[in-house]
Amino acid sequence: MDNKKTSKKVFRWIRSILFFLVVGILLSYIVIEAFFPSQTVKIYGFKPYVVLTQSMEPEINVDDVVVVTRPDTETLEEGDIITFLADINNDGVKNIVTHYVYSIEEDSSGDLEIRTRRHYEDPDDISPDPWLVTEEDVLGEYLFTVPNIGVIIRFLQSPFGLAAITVNALIIGAVVVLLKGEKKTPENKDDVQSSQ
Repeated sequence: MDNKKTSKKVFRWIRSILFFLVVGILLSYIVIEAFFPSQTVKIYGFKPYVVLTQSMEPEINVDDVVVVTRPDTETLEEGDIITFLADINNDGVKNIVTHYVYSIEEDSSGDLEIRTRRHYEDPDDISPDPWLVTEEDVLGEYLFTVPNIGVIIRFLQSPFGLAAITVNALIIGAVVVLLKGEKKTPENKDDVQSSQ
């Protein structure tokens, strides 16, 4: 009996530690992603990005999530998929883009200049994007795609989605508190009856 009780306590203790560890990692990821998004891939080794345009279809579709890993520009090759920053509208604002590597060259000072390209169905149509990507602009190397989950992520990031999460968290918290209160009430009644 004692061994069973001890093993149950140890199991509960390990389960609690694992639960709080996972929650802690998730919370730290959310905080870093919210306040220091450029550091996420450096700290955790990966980062997801929601695809917003059709430039890589049907290979990668709108609302897919591409997960990238830490970039190693020294090992990049033509045809690799990368996520990077580029001023696609020539307005001085850099956007996040996921495209193929078209070519990699060194400039006169030895820095890498990366040309990228979108997806083309016909190989004869392939041409490079109008911008140049520097090593500093490369955010990550493509790891894998999670189809269609971008719809949920964009909703959760919207003001309405954040409000919905907050309201639901408050409701769940209230239900948990009420249920715990109800469990304690019968025990208290038994205690009162046994003492009379």
